[in-house]
Amino acid sequence: MDDGEELTEQETTLYDRQIRVWGVDTQRRLSKSRVFVSGIKGTVVEFCKNIVLAGVGSLTVNDDRTVTEELLSANFLIPPDENVYSGKSIAELCCDSLKDFNPMVRVSVQKGDLLNFDVDFFDRFDVVVVSSCSLSTKISVNEKCRRLSKQVILQ
Repeated sequence: MDDGEELTEQETTLYDRQIRVWGVDTQRRLSKSRVFVSGIKGTVVEFCKNIVLAGVGSLTVNDDRTVTEELLSANFLIPPDENVYSGKSIAELCCDSLKDFNPMVRVSVQKGDLLNFDVDFFDRFDVVVVSSCSLSTKISVNEKCRRLSKQVILQ
């Protein structure tokens, strides 16, 4: 969607309350935003749900961990049915749940170790959220994002 493109009738209907609060221009910018989240646990789960409900353009999630009791207790996006866990990562399970919140948002999974993603990978996003990893990994991602020609918000 370019800057002059209007919201569709479906978007205007779905996001009516938000448009009344922050205006159509802000909603249009939000619907073009691309967000990457790594480490889906705790408050990051709530963040993902909220930006999908708000109508972010796309959300890419990364978390190759498998379900444990601890992760299950800190993530309401993981379905309670243990039969769906088999062979699926936290990101894959959360992706399926997030798509249900708002089918107009593109939600996808990026598998792999966060340290192996290069600068070009992060250039695809407007916001990068990194959680549930070591400080050295966070520093590495921060350094990669700072090398970009555009400003990427790193949380």
